[in-house]
Amino acid sequence: MDDYEEITDDFEGIKVWWQSNKEETRKESFSFYPGADEKRYFMLRFHRRDREVILERYINHVIREGKAIKLKNRERKIYSNSSSEVNGNKTKWNHVAFDHPATFDTLAMDKKKKEEIKRDLIKFSKSKDYYKKIGKAWKRGYLLYGPPGTGKSTIIAAIANFLDYDVYDLELTTVKDNTQLRRLLIDTSAKSIIVIEDIDCSLDLTGQRRKKEEEKEDGDEKTILKKVMENEDENTDSKVTLSGLLNFVDGLWSACGGERIIVFTTNFVDKLDPALVRKGRMDKHIELSYCCFEAFKVLAKNYLDVEESELFEEIKRLLEDDEIKMTPADVAENLLPKSEDEGSKTCLKRLIDELKEAKEEEGRGRSKAD
Repeated sequence: MDDYEEITDDFEGIKVWWQSNKEETRKESFSFYPGADEKRYFMLRFHRRDREVILERYINHVIREGKAIKLKNRERKIYSNSSSEVNGNKTKWNHVAFDHPATFDTLAMDKKKKEEIKRDLIKFSKSKDYYKKIGKAWKRGYLLYGPPGTGKSTIIAAIANFLDYDVYDLELTTVKDNTQLRRLLIDTSAKSIIVIEDIDCSLDLTGQRRKKEEEKEDGDEKTILKKVMENEDENTDSKVTLSGLLNFVDGLWSACGGERIIVFTTNFVDKLDPALVRKGRMDKHIELSYCCFEAFKVLAKNYLDVEESELFEEIKRLLEDDEIKMTPADVAENLLPKSEDEGSKTCLKRLIDELKEAKEEEGRGRSKAD
């Protein structure tokens, strides 16, 4: 509002008037450049009969709406943890502006699965009171798994844009120990997504229990010593343990802040320790597989602005062939025009050729195996 501007507002049938004012008061000063103290404030006027409604409901409504607008208009950020040591081994977050363009509309995924994820996210974001009622921290875990190139990172960006959340990209290999991991959690804000990508490759967390079981079965002391030495070499820089990561996900400290989504991604879900991905830690498991026809149609619209073509039937037949496995990333690369002269038909034909070639390669590989 401009100075001295007046606007009206309606709330539950009640009309109120807001006015922007300011006052300037000069103070005695020994400075050669005396200044003025300026006080800015808003004046709210309403009928006396509406006092109870205004004080009990309207003011709180204005505060809530103001916070929501401020949150919506803020510059969202993507953070990464640094290995630099500041103030007594405290690992800090560095950030840049988050402007990834991915949305659920442009996401190459089955439409029903997308709608299911969106409903789950909306329900979570509006469930603060419900989580408090059932005695759980206001957070939710997502496990995204599937072959490389199936869009795991893209769906994280789409979720962040859908909810207007910040993103914290946690690199476990730069975290010194469990204490430092806890500090990083405390320094994250609410309304955020904490991401650990390729968790099966980040640290040797998933096989710790399995290794202990193997050591018990193997009575050879030399073999045990060798395994211990190898494990020490692998974890020279980071001493984060599986127990520390489990506490990070749903321990006492995980309740700090609230309204967080924790996302793990992996190419090999079978390698993960069951304790890490059980329900309650990773509440929703989402498999991202090879490209289906529904995902292809989204990519064709995104890359070529094509919704129908006589070539679609051939592409559908090939994508539904169990012998052909092509990721959305590979399909997108074939749909991408390589020059100004390439039209949509040329790109679609190139994709058909690549799908046929993939089928032939699969057949040749099977013949060699036989």
